[in-house]
Amino acid sequence: MQQHLIKIKANNQPTTLEQLLRVVRFRGFKVDRISMNILPQDQALDIQVSVKSKRPIHLLENQLMKLVDINQVYVEQAQAARAHIS
Repeated sequence: MQQHLIKIKANNQPTTLEQLLRVVRFRGFKVDRISMNILPQDQALDIQVSVKSKRPIHLLENQLMKLVDINQVYVEQAQAARAHIS
């Protein structure tokens, strides 16, 4: 499984986060961690999402860019996620 950190700049709209998470789920990715900051001067969101999947990250990246309120998507890193067996 690959783990990716995605940095997103988006418009600060009530449905932006919900749409983003829906696309992540529909594309077969699992959210590992998410953080968001509101940039009041720009009425924008600065979102960081860590996701895991066996699927290629470009499938998710392309779909996120199609969302109306998403302005920028940047995939920062990719690494193999280790399965933890207890």
